Amino acid sequence: MLKLANTLQKSLLNSTIRNVRTLAPTVNPAEQQKVQAVLPDKLYSSIEIEYRAHDKEVLKSYTTFLQQVCQHLEIAQGRHEVLPYIRWVQPALRSKFVHKKYKLHYETRTHISKLEVSSRVILNVTGSTASTFLEYIERNIPEGVGMRVGFTELQPLPLTIQN
Repeated sequence: MLKLANTLQKSLLNSTIRNVRTLAPTVNPAEQQKVQAVLPDKLYSSIEIEYRAHDKEVLKSYTTFLQQVCQHLEIAQGRHEVLPYIRWVQPALRSKFVHKKYKLHYETRTHISKLEVSSRVILNVTGSTASTFLEYIERNIPEGVGMRVGFTELQPLPLTIQN
């Protein structure tokens, strides 16, 4: 009986343990530097950040935070727009089935702000600077604030147009 319990325990342990294989092969550092040298960094002429919240004061404080970050990283900020808020009203009956004329109105307002980040000090914002900037501001985003980011990338003209 003890043998049976030991074999069952071993088979259960073996069935739960799985080998994990990684898909990424190991790469030599020299080969990795060659690949990085071949691929140039992307250039962005501007980054447009749109952020939304239900509270105006949260948006105002986050806007000052973004302006301070741009100032410390020496990235010039473009225009700052405060867009009109979105109003959502949902009527609901007070009771479940009857008294149709007694209704409640639930309302939410979403305030929207836009900030354009463009580089006037540096000729163009590189991809590494943009990713560092975005990672920092996304990690410090307040609770209840949503963000949408748009890039304007600079690319060379295709060969068919250049000729």
